[in-house]
Amino acid sequence: MFDSFYDAVAYVFSSYSRSKPFRSPGYDRDTRDPRHLRRLLDCLGSPDREQHNIKITGSKGKGSTSRMLAALLEAQGYRVGLFTSPHLIDFTERIRVNGLAIPETDFMDLLSIVREPLEALQADFTPAQYFGPVGIVAAVAMLYFAHRQTDVNVIELGRGARHDDVNALGAELAAVTPVLLEHTRQLGPTLRDISYSKAGVITKDLRAVVIGRQFPEPATVLRSEAVAMGVPLVAYGADFAVQAAEVLSSGTKCSIRSPRAEYAPMVIGPLGAHQADNAAVALTVAELFVGAPLAERTVRHALGGLRLLGRGQVLPGTPRVVIDAAINRESASCAREVILSQQYTRLALVIGVPADKDYRGLLDVLGPLADFLVLTVARNPYLTFPQDALDAAQQYCPALFRPTLTEAIEAATRAAEPGGMVAIIGTHSLVGEALEYYAIPTRDLAPIGSVE
Repeated sequence: MFDSFYDAVAYVFSSYSRSKPFRSPGYDRDTRDPRHLRRLLDCLGSPDREQHNIKITGSKGKGSTSRMLAALLEAQGYRVGLFTSPHLIDFTERIRVNGLAIPETDFMDLLSIVREPLEALQADFTPAQYFGPVGIVAAVAMLYFAHRQTDVNVIELGRGARHDDVNALGAELAAVTPVLLEHTRQLGPTLRDISYSKAGVITKDLRAVVIGRQFPEPATVLRSEAVAMGVPLVAYGADFAVQAAEVLSSGTKCSIRSPRAEYAPMVIGPLGAHQADNAAVALTVAELFVGAPLAERTVRHALGGLRLLGRGQVLPGTPRVVIDAAINRESASCAREVILSQQYTRLALVIGVPADKDYRGLLDVLGPLADFLVLTVARNPYLTFPQDALDAAQQYCPALFRPTLTEAIEAATRAAEPGGMVAIIGTHSLVGEALEYYAIPTRDLAPIGSVE
């Protein structure tokens, strides 16, 4: 029914775009309705109900944790579906089986199947109601995973959970990575509001929920929700923890205590103490799914060579390059740790953070490290970038603005000199552009493969 993949992707956004003139701005609880996706899935035969799904939410680390969990389960010998969003470069990155992205032809065929019941349901919508794009893609993912006969699927939720379309999918396990103050215009103005939204992932159908390292208020909200839903809670600190973590130039050395085992010191590929925390969450969820401890050689095989695209990613060369998605003070602290793990003589920072994010907090953390700083913007037309960021940046070091990432990287590369380093830090869209600039493939990830 679609003449091209471009037409198919455009259709994914058509319901949302059509409703936009009729919608008033507001919180997700007022503007989003996951029940629409649930009805659509049921019209498609409820493919999610016949599969083993694990949902991941949180403010920071949910993408990394999802990828680590998928890798651990692949190494255990399972065929693993992975659903993430947004994509970095290629739209098909959102749906993978054992690391390989859905072929465009399969996406088009499955979206054609989704289209008929979607339009039948949509016929009864008010002008302001819509099917969310991510929810539509999630429906395609469930059909694809069923077609590929996956053993288990790892599902990354969007910015929330309680009012997130993807949360309509059935699941047997869930995890919540650290919850921070973010998306206040959509989820609510306080950390308690954000926590309440994320806690929506805890539903009565879960066997258990794994809670990563949390500040006290989110921990309290999440625990209360688990009690209310009657879901066993496995919490960082009480039930599992990172025993020690040391960030090296090529990985993170850590030892992990899980509910079922003590894992001796190992080096995982992702950089940063926060990635050790993410690994602990992923390992704990994997144990719950498998029902037993994982062999240490399985864990080392899965996580030792794992490289995460655009998350503390280091590109060798002269100058060395670090690419990291960070948009606030907390994530900038993680980027800082990665930068300091590398050897360099001069540091040139490229920063592109939207105006509605914590760009000043990011500059406070990373600005003192820089010898030279270049501000830029992403091509994404839906993002607005701050007008006063250059003035703020010049408090720390010489700084300038370049209107495209290509120009910014070229200026930073000249400033870094051969023994220096370029760190590209910013919003997800900017990270995707950086990977494209350096010709880093993002579509297909190398399958982990079983160690058996």
